Amino acid sequence: MSSDVKVGELPPASAAPAVKLDKFKLGVLSFGHLVGDMYYATLIPLWPLLIDRMSLSLTDVGFFTSLTSFMLMPVQPFIGWLVDRFPRAWFMVLGLIGAALGMSFIGLAPTYSLLMVCVVFGRFSNAIFHPHAAMMVRATSGGRHGTAMSIFAFAGNIGIAVGPLLSVGVVTLFGLKSTYLMIPFGLIAAAAIYYFIGVDVPKESTPSDSKQQGGSRLASAAQTFVGPLLLLAVLMTFRAAIWGGFRTFLPIFLVDSRAVTLVVGGLGLSALSLFGALGGLLGGHLSDRYSGSWVIALSLLISAATIVAFVKTDGILSLLMLIVAGMSLFASQPVATVLAQELAPDRMAMASGVMMGMVWGIGALFVTPIGMLGDVFGLNASMYALAVLAALTGLGSFFLPEFRQRYGSRLREIFQSPST
Repeated sequence: MSSDVKVGELPPASAAPAVKLDKFKLGVLSFGHLVGDMYYATLIPLWPLLIDRMSLSLTDVGFFTSLTSFMLMPVQPFIGWLVDRFPRAWFMVLGLIGAALGMSFIGLAPTYSLLMVCVVFGRFSNAIFHPHAAMMVRATSGGRHGTAMSIFAFAGNIGIAVGPLLSVGVVTLFGLKSTYLMIPFGLIAAAAIYYFIGVDVPKESTPSDSKQQGGSRLASAAQTFVGPLLLLAVLMTFRAAIWGGFRTFLPIFLVDSRAVTLVVGGLGLSALSLFGALGGLLGGHLSDRYSGSWVIALSLLISAATIVAFVKTDGILSLLMLIVAGMSLFASQPVATVLAQELAPDRMAMASGVMMGMVWGIGALFVTPIGMLGDVFGLNASMYALAVLAALTGLGSFFLPEFRQRYGSRLREIFQSPST
């Protein structure tokens, strides 16, 4: 069988390695991901208080989210490029420390501008952590790439679920200016990465392998995989826009439209993130057993239906729809990261950075028009717009390479069979 890979096709699956999944190292990396993403999520449930303190509109909130995310858009791919060249765990250690410092001072920021400085620094630092950690997760997976990445993503989503509870709990007990009490968690996680993972982290392929192939290998990989990677990045950008918009405005929707308290709004956000974590874990498992492309397509279509159902129902049924929406919205994230690594085997960290950073930055630009739509027509209209975007993205997923390879060849066989 030829080893050549045609343009627009996934590389052939390799034989399962004898190495088993390194549960301890995966656990340490996942703990770091949990803590880093916990800090990322501390801001959103505090928006009702910050809106009152700074006299902000929903458009201001959407603009803040879009601008801060867009400013960080190139960070993870660039860090990924550096990691591919210089694999050092300092990226993870310093990233966790910076995330702890930046996001723990948001309650002390007296103005909109200073709040933005704290958030940009904290999220910049958190972005530094991801590309190298994602590459290391693959190296510890023992061939179970989807499962390992989904566990890593699960931990991050647990952190996102815990973050609102942590910030709301600290602020409720000690006041808005006490958020600095959240700093120690990041220092503990950074120390765990340093002592248990170490500074030098081995890559899945050795540097000598890349040197033997030279620049021609990289040029060939770029020519082969830019098209599929670009399509995957576009789809995941829209998915990030849906997730970011839904998470940003969910607490405000619950407080304003459902007349709940700030604490209940924070619990709703945590429930969304928690079940998103479970959805990512399920998505990774299903991708190893069946098909990652099908997981991406079906999960997005399910999320479109459940977002609409969440808005139009109330009580227990509405809560159930929120749970399913969270699970389906995040089911595709770890799957897409693994698929990107397979499409760019010589640039795994950079591909991971695109999926875990750049798509989120571009997707966040959609949060501003979603907020403007809510200011003009109400938050129900914003939610419906997110559902429409999810449906269109799900349909677009059927253009992924796996569908074209599998069903395109079958269609060609059907149309060519009469002449054979």
